[in-house]
Amino acid sequence: MGGIGKTTLAQSVYNDPLLVDRFRTRFWATVSHGFQAADILATMLLSLPSAWSKNEIERMGMMQLMENLYRALEGRRYLVVLDDVWSTEPWNNLRFAFPDDNNGSRILITTRNRHVAEQISKSVLERELLSDDGSWMLLKSLLGFIPFRLERIGRKIVKHCGGLPLAITIIARSCREMTRDNWEAILRRLRGNQTLQSADDILALSYKDLPFHLQPCLLYLGLMPCEQVIPLEKLYSLWVAEGLISSKGLNNKARIEVAQDYLMELVDRSLVMKVEEEEFSVVSRLKSCWPHDLIHSLCKRIGKQEEFFEVIDFEPGNQKSLLTPRVAIYLNKLKGDDVLLLDIPDPRRIRSILFFDTDKSPPKPTWPREFSDLKVFPCTRVLDFDGVDFRVRKLPRGIEKLICLRYLSFRGCYLLKFPSSLSNFVFLEILDLRVRVSCVMTIPNVLRKLSRLRHLYFPLAFRSDTKDKLKLDTLKKLETLENFHASICDADDLQHLESLQILTVTVDGNNLDLQNTISFMNRSKYLRHSSLVVKFFDSCSQERLSIVEALLECNALHALDMEGYLAKLPGHVKISSTFTEMVFNGSEFDEDPIPLLGTLPNLRSLVLCNHAFVATKMVCSALDFPLLTSFKLATLQSLEELEVEIGAMPCLTTMIIERCDKLEDLPSGLTKIKPIKRLMIGSMPEGFKSNVNKMIAEMRAFGSDELTVTFL
Repeated sequence: MGGIGKTTLAQSVYNDPLLVDRFRTRFWATVSHGFQAADILATMLLSLPSAWSKNEIERMGMMQLMENLYRALEGRRYLVVLDDVWSTEPWNNLRFAFPDDNNGSRILITTRNRHVAEQISKSVLERELLSDDGSWMLLKSLLGFIPFRLERIGRKIVKHCGGLPLAITIIARSCREMTRDNWEAILRRLRGNQTLQSADDILALSYKDLPFHLQPCLLYLGLMPCEQVIPLEKLYSLWVAEGLISSKGLNNKARIEVAQDYLMELVDRSLVMKVEEEEFSVVSRLKSCWPHDLIHSLCKRIGKQEEFFEVIDFEPGNQKSLLTPRVAIYLNKLKGDDVLLLDIPDPRRIRSILFFDTDKSPPKPTWPREFSDLKVFPCTRVLDFDGVDFRVRKLPRGIEKLICLRYLSFRGCYLLKFPSSLSNFVFLEILDLRVRVSCVMTIPNVLRKLSRLRHLYFPLAFRSDTKDKLKLDTLKKLETLENFHASICDADDLQHLESLQILTVTVDGNNLDLQNTISFMNRSKYLRHSSLVVKFFDSCSQERLSIVEALLECNALHALDMEGYLAKLPGHVKISSTFTEMVFNGSEFDEDPIPLLGTLPNLRSLVLCNHAFVATKMVCSALDFPLLTSFKLATLQSLEELEVEIGAMPCLTTMIIERCDKLEDLPSGLTKIKPIKRLMIGSMPEGFKSNVNKMIAEMRAFGSDELTVTFL
């Protein structure tokens, strides 16, 4: 049964400090409908130290992945959790990748199908529904103190939840206002059901209880494949493009910020689970989310009932009449000979078309017949291609006719060239070109024609189709500009983008480009978050030293990744307090930079790598780094001693040390940092590793119960 607490129990086992210490190698994989065994194996292999790069692993076939993962796991004691397994197929596809070395390794599987569990293992634990007392205890633990006067009515409320932990968790949100009137109103709404056989009725009630502005936002999750973690940046953009974010009461807030608030309300009501948190960004609080599969099913059902959207999944023989303004097409379910029996009475009613292809097997060359020519949908405002490989399957015909488009995304796709005909989209507000990392996109110099653009996301790797730089000077409404590369785009155009709020820039050491970028950041009125990557920099000249000073003093800059020779940080400069992330790569500091960097009040992540520090001793004093959560030292071959005084880095959760060959020991001050959770050691001498193991017990004795140590 869904919602009974299988995943919660598995998570408590997976995160138990004793088991974290026992199993140094751990994997968690969610295996839902439509899972891809190759994706799971590749993710596991990527998390292990190996001789293969990410690109090499992504190109491996199924057998290669299984063999290589098997070899990588040999001799390791590992814990693997396969969550939400619906059939024996996933286990049959994955089982031979896990060696049995009789060393205590364990594989934990959750499933709602007892037959599946018994087919896989003789050791089966079946979760029971909670008793009335157990249900009441769960409600009390969720709400904390409950006045005695509400116990009688509270027990009646949880009785209607049928012993389902998920239903109780969700209804607890409505019970936070601890008044008799509120609880009696909740009970009246539940009274139609004597005992729930599933969580559906509670979920439907929770949906109806949502404020009006949140209901369509929750339903929208039903468009996404249930097995897919949802990147929130994408979800926010879709909500904005669909007009689901109210313009009332913005109070100078950007719509993306309001979308974040909406999502947090859904998380707070336990209707959406947060998956990955953004540790350092001052803009995004969460990176991705995932609705429970029961929530996802509810969204699909209500979305169809209310004619909010339709999902085309190519189930055999399904006759569908497309009457909704939104449609999602799951291309991974399409077979070459499939015939989609689809009646579209009024194609002009279609406003949003979302294509999803989560299948990493060789792409099929065809499109569903009804969507092979998009010009029949002239009123489309949202067009999303998610994960589509355009090396075999070409862009649908007629795409250039969709002149009403407000949103166009190729995120996760393989698309080598952005067609110049797409400059017809004069109403476009959101353009996401973040194709796969292995794909270098060619972009024609037509973006300046899209003068209504508000959010533009370049790929990580791209080039212009001519020798000229891409021009963006007319995009005066632009609020978000990501992956802007000054060697491909004209940095001088930044001065025209007066509405920018979010900016990420890469500059290849060109003095003029750096000066233009810094000048723009200093003058900008609305910039809320900016990130700058500087490559191939050398501060030998006085002019370049002045650029370094201007960078460090820039109050509009939040993240700085500096690659190249600096020798030292200018001591007379007051470094901006706005920095949250800093990377120094190859800087060759001959003096300890910590006395300057440690004073930064908002710094959360610091990386010193590739000979960034060439002296022998580094000291973190008692008040240094008040908010630092992640500290990485890598390839600092001269470093012999790292000293951390008591009181330094009080918020540190992650410490990474790699290839610092002369460093003999961890600083004793680390043992006094209670929040520390992750210590990652890579390619360090055996003596260092031995000393680390001696310190682990002391750190846990001080209160670092959740500490995990990984030797990479």
